[in-house]
Amino acid sequence: MGNNLFSVLIQSIKSKLSSLVSKLRMWLSWDFVRTRIIGRIRDFFVRLFSIKPKNKDDYYTVFRWMISKRLAYLLVIVVGVISLWYILSTGSLFKSSSSGIPTYSYNSIMLRMAKDKVRIKAKSGYVAYEGDVSKGYATGEGKLFSKTGVVLYSGQFEKNMYEGEGTQNYESGTIHYKGNFHSNLYDGQGILYRENGTREYEGEFSEGMKEGEGKLFDAGGNPVYEGSFASDEIIYGELLGKTPNEIRAKYHGSQVMYEEGEEMGSDVVIVLEDINALYLAQSDGSATDDDTKAVNIMVLSNVFRSGRTEARGIEAIRQILGEPVYEGYSSVILPEAIAINLLNDRTSALKGKVKMDTTSVYTDDIRVNSIDQEYTVYIYTFRRGGLMYSFVCNEPGSSIAFYEIQEGGEE
Repeated sequence: MGNNLFSVLIQSIKSKLSSLVSKLRMWLSWDFVRTRIIGRIRDFFVRLFSIKPKNKDDYYTVFRWMISKRLAYLLVIVVGVISLWYILSTGSLFKSSSSGIPTYSYNSIMLRMAKDKVRIKAKSGYVAYEGDVSKGYATGEGKLFSKTGVVLYSGQFEKNMYEGEGTQNYESGTIHYKGNFHSNLYDGQGILYRENGTREYEGEFSEGMKEGEGKLFDAGGNPVYEGSFASDEIIYGELLGKTPNEIRAKYHGSQVMYEEGEEMGSDVVIVLEDINALYLAQSDGSATDDDTKAVNIMVLSNVFRSGRTEARGIEAIRQILGEPVYEGYSSVILPEAIAINLLNDRTSALKGKVKMDTTSVYTDDIRVNSIDQEYTVYIYTFRRGGLMYSFVCNEPGSSIAFYEIQEGGEE
């Protein structure tokens, strides 16, 4: 009897609780909540627009126009909805990728609030960046991609610029440069590569150019020169006053020696083929090789560089070096004749080749018996920093063909 009464009591309690649980489930369900919210919003708008303006207090005055407050409220709501849609759509063009990394459009407002690793889409829709961000900028470790998905840069960023250690690649994906950057430019220690993968230069950079101590390599990746650089090229002047052995310790590429025949004198010209230069070595009269020094350097380039300035004509060179200390026609000397002939082996230069009577002692040792003394060039000579720079031209005012460096003595 007692058990039956207890069972009846339990069933009564369950029946009361089940209806309460059902109501709680209904109130907490998303469909119910959403229906109530939508209903409240609908009722709000119905009430808002069912009230008709009765006096001037129901209007806003803008210049000479009367605008209903209800219309103003509607405009505010529409602008708010559109703004919210824009934030959500651009910020989530904010899709979570399969790797779990959030992806943003480059102009997303949400990107300004993102932290840590993200992906950023370029205007055309491809993923242009993957990595760390801060306040909307690529800052920290990251990668920059081309439209085809090639990694153009991998390394450190600071406010969307290459800053710190990184690796830059060619469009093909092969390595171009590895080392330090500052404001998107090579700066500090680094290695520059050709597109075939061989090293071109290893050493110091400044503002994107070779600057400081470094090494040059040939197309096969073999070292050819070790020394000082400025404005992206060798400081050829540092070879002046050095013996052939001292120069050979710096220059490791192929070279050819031209010796004057007995009737001409005792000068020696050595061509440094892999660095586009040659030098005139003269002896002080003794028989030892150590007393032979480089007294004149010929640079086989029609461009003179100073900092970021490149000069190809005399007027541009005047802007750099000032007024010349000498200008005029001159018969060519042996190193000039060799330089002119080397240039003409590549392309037409000056008045063509200088006639020379030579005898090959070895393949890399040539004796010069005579040169054409009637061959003339026009020379502009400038003095700067204890050095003399002579620029060889065809005629007054024409572009330079190459230039020479020698010690300049006193001002």
